[in-house]
Amino acid sequence: RRLVKMACEGGSCGKSSSKLNNGGISLATSASSPTIVFDVYSDLACPWCYVGKDNLDAAIANFRKSGGTENIEVHWKPFMIDPATAKEGEEYMAYNRRRWGSDGWTYSLPGRRDNTKFQNWKTWPNTLHAHRLMHLAEQKGGWELQHRAKGILFRMIYEDGENISLLPTLVKAAEELGIEGAEKYLKSDQDVDVVKSEAREASRMGISGVPLFLAYRADVEHKPMTLSGAQPTKALQQCIKELCQK
Repeated sequence: RRLVKMACEGGSCGKSSSKLNNGGISLATSASSPTIVFDVYSDLACPWCYVGKDNLDAAIANFRKSGGTENIEVHWKPFMIDPATAKEGEEYMAYNRRRWGSDGWTYSLPGRRDNTKFQNWKTWPNTLHAHRLMHLAEQKGGWELQHRAKGILFRMIYEDGENISLLPTLVKAAEELGIEGAEKYLKSDQDVDVVKSEAREASRMGISGVPLFLAYRADVEHKPMTLSGAQPTKALQQCIKELCQK
């Protein structure tokens, strides 16, 4: 039986389901160390995904402080909570009222009530082209540049009050990342089908709420560990610890 919960609450965005078919930090240390991989399904329009990234970054930083030497890679996979969002994005309150009646659900987000995070969140973005920029970042600089791109785009939405649905904003992000040729790429249709196909694949896997973390050791054959929702830092640290022991 599939248990489905709607909306963005409880640490995730979208429809969160109990059924899943699995298959600025120092992430890497040396080629001789085992590699732990996090495949993270995420949408930039999901504020809980922003929280989840911050918690994952903190977990990795704490792992390094404790002397952990294993390589850690983070691969971001595209997911679109609401592909029907207007191409230019939608005003924050108007979108929340249309979908949920209010923005009351956002006040459970860490830092939202005391205004230490999400200070300038103004838009619910259409994230198709932002996902394309993430894809381009991975092509240009691997998962490390892609991870930086994720952080920059989250900051732009939730702290800087920018609209990442718009081409000039994405070009600005690309310039910060040092990616050349991004404007020409984004003006074209290149990789639109690739990103849409990857997002559909997530749905075929049974993923209907994000963030969702699939964590595994690249050098050991085993079923990935699955963590759903914006996991607390301690839970992600424990996940890393358990993978180190496999």
